[in-house]
Amino acid sequence: MAIWLNRAKAGFALLAVLAAFWGALYLGERAVRPDGMAPPPMLDYVPADAAGDPVPGAMHKQAAFQPNPIYRAPVGEEGPRVVFLIPFTPPPGQDDLAFFIGATPGLQEIKLNGTVIQPNIPLDTLRGAADGTAHYYPIPTALLRAGENRVTVLIETQSSIHALAPFHIGPAVEAARAAGAVDIITRITPTIAISVLVFATLLCLVTNWPAEDRARIRSLMGLMGVWAARTYFISFQTPFEVPFLITAFLYYLLGFSVVIAFARHLLAGETGTERWQHWLGWLWAALLLYLTVVTAAGFMVGPAIMPWFEYLAMGNAGMLLVLALGGLAVLAWGVAVRRDGRWLERIALMFCLLALSVDAADTVFDLALPFAEKLALTFYAAAPAGLLLGLGVVASIAREASEARRTVVRSNEILAAQLTEQTAKLERSYDAQKQMLQREVMLVERQRIVRDMHDGIGGQLLGLMMQVRSGGASPVEVEQGLQASIADLRLIVDSMDSAEDGLAKTLRSFEHRVRPQIEAAGIALDFVSEVDEAIDLGPRPTLQVLRILQEAVTNALRHSGARRIAVRGSASALGPIRIVIEDDGNGLPEGYRRGRGLTSMETRARNLGGVLAIDSGPDGTRLTLEVPVVDTDAAD
Repeated sequence: MAIWLNRAKAGFALLAVLAAFWGALYLGERAVRPDGMAPPPMLDYVPADAAGDPVPGAMHKQAAFQPNPIYRAPVGEEGPRVVFLIPFTPPPGQDDLAFFIGATPGLQEIKLNGTVIQPNIPLDTLRGAADGTAHYYPIPTALLRAGENRVTVLIETQSSIHALAPFHIGPAVEAARAAGAVDIITRITPTIAISVLVFATLLCLVTNWPAEDRARIRSLMGLMGVWAARTYFISFQTPFEVPFLITAFLYYLLGFSVVIAFARHLLAGETGTERWQHWLGWLWAALLLYLTVVTAAGFMVGPAIMPWFEYLAMGNAGMLLVLALGGLAVLAWGVAVRRDGRWLERIALMFCLLALSVDAADTVFDLALPFAEKLALTFYAAAPAGLLLGLGVVASIAREASEARRTVVRSNEILAAQLTEQTAKLERSYDAQKQMLQREVMLVERQRIVRDMHDGIGGQLLGLMMQVRSGGASPVEVEQGLQASIADLRLIVDSMDSAEDGLAKTLRSFEHRVRPQIEAAGIALDFVSEVDEAIDLGPRPTLQVLRILQEAVTNALRHSGARRIAVRGSASALGPIRIVIEDDGNGLPEGYRRGRGLTSMETRARNLGGVLAIDSGPDGTRLTLEVPVVDTDAAD
């Protein structure tokens, strides 16, 4: 059931495109004709001399109107120039008249009753294969005669026939309208078509296509390039005068190239196979060889070679018929069934394939529009159809870009949701790790405090207890021991605070704690701290620094007899830390032996990776502590 439904959709799509194509062609053919245009069935012509005048005494001949539509006069002994004779009688009461003539190859001069209204200037000898465009010439009222008048048209040809396009003598407004429509269809629209095709080709060239699309895009670029070249050749002037045989060679070469390019694109873009593409390359090479041989022979044998070019026209029409039968079906199926968003491109390709087929068939059979036999085809439908091809490709690329953008947006939304989910998981994991780390830090800190209390306060209290038990401790010594234990406990608390506040704040806290004790003893304290706020040694190194400071200040307070104690600390972020403790006391006695206090301070300095220098004299004592700014948490 589904297959029949798809076939019905494809058939409807094909019928819709056929109706739109023939409707557009009908409107175009009506537009390029003035209203009331009815060419006579026969027209007289006479040979012309080199000046363009009818040969005196020459016999009149008649050219029949053919469905091309043209008046066809074969080239005979009279030479390449003939004058067509067009008699007419002006309609009564009609003053604003014009002579309209379709695209005529070799149009040279137009006269009205022997007076030139179009000078002997080659209008179309440099035109492309479409043989120029339509013209209209206002008829001066002063040149009209009562009764019958005559318009003569001088034609010069390079081919084997003299061809005069359909003409009309009537209202100038209608002639101007029809000539404007011809100009739009044969010049303006092809110009836009070539521009859009070049733009679409460049757009395809700079786009980074997925690997699966590259074969299709390459074949599409080739088709658009050949189509643009053929449109230019058919529609516009060549930069120099081209012999007829070269024009015919290029015309058929580009015609066959478009057919081959179209077939290659259908194979690559619709069937997805390149199986037959190399055979198409051999076919194109064979056609090129045939064209070259026929053209070279034409320069030697002359007009007798023309039947061989007619074989080329029939061959081109036959190839296009086969291509159209298969290609239209494939493209219609793609429009109806495939969901890749390329339906505009396929419809444009169907229009182009129909236009190519109609142009080729008209060259061989002189077609007229269905249901309008008097409307013979007069312009190349493939030239304006190139605009649809370029627009279809640009629209398809724009749709693919838009779809890619939507895909990226959707992907970003999905990734954002996944990222949010993963972030939440990481935050939960981080919180759990943070809690574990906090518990571990608390455990380590607890062990440090226990160790510090055991090493400091515990040792001091244990020694004091042993002295009390042995009866060797006086009340003063007990008091001093307890004060030392309390001081060490405060140092431990200060070092714990430094874990978050840094060394600078710890030194300020030390100052606030010892200043009352020193000043209560009648000693002045100068305390200067220039330590970088960012320095944080960690709890244990900070405790060792504080113990050295405490020991130094306590010694100065008890034994120096000083009136002033100065503490100066300085350190940059890169270190080292330098702390100087000095007093103006009596200094150390000569020959003194280092007691337990000084030895302990030096040991602590070494454990910090630093050094403690002692300088003492009669003017006082100075201790200098230098400690590098490194992680010394494991040093003690």
